[in-house]
Amino acid sequence: MALGQEQTDASLDSLRKLSYDRLFASYRNVSRDTVKSKLYLSTYLDKAIAEKDTIKMAKAYSHLSYYEAEESKKIALLDQAIYISKRQNHDKYPVKAYSFKGGYYFMKGDYQLALDNYIQALSLAEKVNNKEYMQYTNHNIACIKTKIDKHQEALLLFKENFIYERNRDELNMVSYLQSLIPMAESFRYNKQIDSASFYNYIGISRSLKSEKLKRKFYGKLVLNEGINLFFEKQYNQAYDSIVKGIALQNKYNSKDKESYVLGSFYLGQLYLKRKDTIKAEKEFLSMDSIVQKERITLSETRKGYEFLIGLSKFRAEREKQLEYINKLLRFDSIVNSHRTSVSTKLFKEFDTPLLLKEKKILIRKLEKNTNTLSFWIGFLIVLFLMAITFMYYQYIKRKKYERKFKELLDEGKRTKELPKKPLGDIGIADDIVSDILEKLAHFEERHEFLKKNISISSLAKEINTNTKYLSKIINHHKHKSFTNYVNELRVQYSVDQLKENSSLKNYTIQGIAEEMGFNSAESFSSAFKRNTGMKPSYFMRKLTALSIE
Repeated sequence: MALGQEQTDASLDSLRKLSYDRLFASYRNVSRDTVKSKLYLSTYLDKAIAEKDTIKMAKAYSHLSYYEAEESKKIALLDQAIYISKRQNHDKYPVKAYSFKGGYYFMKGDYQLALDNYIQALSLAEKVNNKEYMQYTNHNIACIKTKIDKHQEALLLFKENFIYERNRDELNMVSYLQSLIPMAESFRYNKQIDSASFYNYIGISRSLKSEKLKRKFYGKLVLNEGINLFFEKQYNQAYDSIVKGIALQNKYNSKDKESYVLGSFYLGQLYLKRKDTIKAEKEFLSMDSIVQKERITLSETRKGYEFLIGLSKFRAEREKQLEYINKLLRFDSIVNSHRTSVSTKLFKEFDTPLLLKEKKILIRKLEKNTNTLSFWIGFLIVLFLMAITFMYYQYIKRKKYERKFKELLDEGKRTKELPKKPLGDIGIADDIVSDILEKLAHFEERHEFLKKNISISSLAKEINTNTKYLSKIINHHKHKSFTNYVNELRVQYSVDQLKENSSLKNYTIQGIAEEMGFNSAESFSSAFKRNTGMKPSYFMRKLTALSIE
């Protein structure tokens, strides 16, 4: 005995040296073994108590509760987990403890207490923004809604949970199938059999990807598809699938008593379709046996009791008839009690707060939309004013161009009479000034300004003077620089030629620029606009339009 105790103590000491993660992983690996699981979890708890780690203590208490057979001890462990962690503002505890507690009451069939704990879990999950447990809890509440035949409301929650699982960054196939199966069942309850089968076949395909998934989900999915086929009136295929599904559940998931109840009920229905009353009775009696033992009440199986009452009445078996009537009354009482009490609680503590929450979100969206609308209205007003301003500017600009165009048309060859200044104003001999002015007149008359690359140097050389004298005389008597003087002559000449020479209007701007001595279309356009107030392209378009008229 002493040696055995020493070995046990040594084993415990070695376990205590393991990290929390190693201890919990070891527990998960042996979770079906109660003795080993409790050993790892108890060591985990002792370590947490020694280190005064409240959250890890709550985690240990929550998982240890699973292995307690007595309800009082199970609930005490979960309440302890809740008590020590409720002020920690942790993202998982006491949320998970409330969820575990709700799950226990749900499996027991006490939907009101289950709902109490789920609502607590949901409230805390929302407070700490634990989206995973918000979805899990909504899923669990949807399961309660299914039990009290609120199938449309349940389906909305199941869909939301399924979308959440499907869109996870890393798909957890177990969680995915756990969300898919009740959603597919809910489609069936809502008489959407096509959708139920669609998702059922997806589930069947996914469950066959590994032996673990097959053992856990395949039988349930096959059974459910058999029920779908019953509603599709494919009775032979429905029978095969239901029998196969029950066999698989019996082999791998014998604790899922609801599957046996449903399987027996629908097999009974199928035998009735075949007019086989004896086999139908056998299946309905099997259903009743599980219902009475496990206290499972599924409202869709009520017809099984109606059949047993009718059959015993037909056989004049009054004692059995009374027995089944009492069972049906008790069945109805439980179902109606759940519907009344749980429906009231759902309305007050889940549906109404949810509606109020949606109302607040909707109001915020409407306010945001109003602000957005105000912004866009303001933006459009500004845009409209800018457009009006731009259009007005374009109108003024067009009128200005039209006035300038008319002025150009009304002029003959443009020769501006410049005020004559005394010849001696600029410090150059009068005879030299007169000579240069005369030569400039010849320069203009012979259109020598059309030569390309003409410069003040080349012109000064041509008229036998220097650049200094030439520049001074042009500045003083022409009131402009040499470059502007030449460009103005070219522009005046281009205007006259465009008015008189119709063939020139067929030239491009580049072609006209070259004819007028400019090196580029850009320099010609710039000089033309500076001297006339409009672009040459506009002037040419107006001339063309005028000639057409």
